[in-house]
Amino acid sequence: MNEIFSYLGIHLSETLLQMRKFLAYEFETNRVGMRFEEWIQLIPLMEKESLNQKTLSDRLAKDKTTISRLVDSWVKKGWVKRIQSIEDKRSFSLKLTTKGKSIWEKGIPVVREADLVFKKNLSEENEKELFVTLFKIQTSIQFAETKNVPY
Repeated sequence: MNEIFSYLGIHLSETLLQMRKFLAYEFETNRVGMRFEEWIQLIPLMEKESLNQKTLSDRLAKDKTTISRLVDSWVKKGWVKRIQSIEDKRSFSLKLTTKGKSIWEKGIPVVREADLVFKKNLSEENEKELFVTLFKIQTSIQFAETKNVPY
């Protein structure tokens, strides 16, 4: 049973869970206007002017039904609007509203402060090494995906 705690994926998952709990608390305490989980899921829409639900689904690694419910809730809250394609009436692109952008931007200082907490005991060299290591792990996973290796 103790062997499981020696796996890198377990340590990364535990660390990520602690970081997300910390950020969730900070978002609530600072009254951002959205939960951290909502904030992080909106990142793809902040990066691009607009996206379709399929692209969002791929980016967030969530199934179509989950994405559909998520987008419905964002539309209901006024954070996102669906824009119907002129070429294909069945197709929609998603775009953040002014309200959505405004609330999302309130989360940036909270994330920035949390990042300082996360890096508090890391030297600049430690931080660089961590980013390089995480990039290598992500590359390994992407390579495994292209080779259809189950993970």
